[in-house]
Amino acid sequence: NIGDQGLQALAAGMTNTKLEELYLSGNLITAVGLRSMSDYFQSESCCLKTLNVLRNDFGDEGAVALADILMGNKSLTSLHFIPHQSGITNAGWAAFSKLLCDPSSIESTYLSNHNIGTIGEHEMLGTPFNIRRYLDLNELLDRRHAAIHKILKSHPDLDMEPFFQWKLKLLPVVINWFQSARSRMVANDLIGESIQRQRQSLPSRELSALYKFVRGMPALTVISYWQQQVINIQARRRRLDVEEETAWVRLGGRPRDEGNVEFIQIGAKRMRQE
Repeated sequence: NIGDQGLQALAAGMTNTKLEELYLSGNLITAVGLRSMSDYFQSESCCLKTLNVLRNDFGDEGAVALADILMGNKSLTSLHFIPHQSGITNAGWAAFSKLLCDPSSIESTYLSNHNIGTIGEHEMLGTPFNIRRYLDLNELLDRRHAAIHKILKSHPDLDMEPFFQWKLKLLPVVINWFQSARSRMVANDLIGESIQRQRQSLPSRELSALYKFVRGMPALTVISYWQQQVINIQARRRRLDVEEETAWVRLGGRPRDEGNVEFIQIGAKRMRQE
């Protein structure tokens, strides 16, 4: 049996290992020992897929520690423990819920954990239903589309103001984001009804997001229109210049007589104005 000190020593030697499964069942591990594994789980070299902490009474503090060290981890897919033997209450489950889907902002939701598919027992009978819904999304979808679904669920009224700093350059990205969401809507027995509601609401939410862009930057929208007109005029002018030069080449070159040159330049200017 190992306690917190033993786990701390183990964690220090796990850097750059290729370990995929770690079984720590039946020990005296608390939140202190679990937090010592933070650097390992946050490292890019971490490839652990299964962590088994069965028969460890780590309580809510241990659950919070596990949720904290797994934030940003991209390898672990299974976290096994028996809920009623681990001393976890609603406070501990709330930490796991925030790990899977942090609703405090769109960015926080996007940066939540989208790869872990099991928390609790293998059948997850003791895992709260709302957490199982997030876990099902992680199982069914890749990270990017799991994030999209969680954002749509947690943010019914998408706040576009944080994106205004990129001005209209981000508008095509927003449109593509909604198109991607529509193309990857899925359903199963647990989340089908929720996904169906999200699919039905997507067109109106997309229009709402576009409206917020225009409403938030009306002057910029008008300026962009006239900028495009200037670009079109400049392109037409360059095209006329090329056509004029081509015509002179066919005629054997521009005339050297200054009077003729002035007359021709006036004619060319009138052509551009027309």
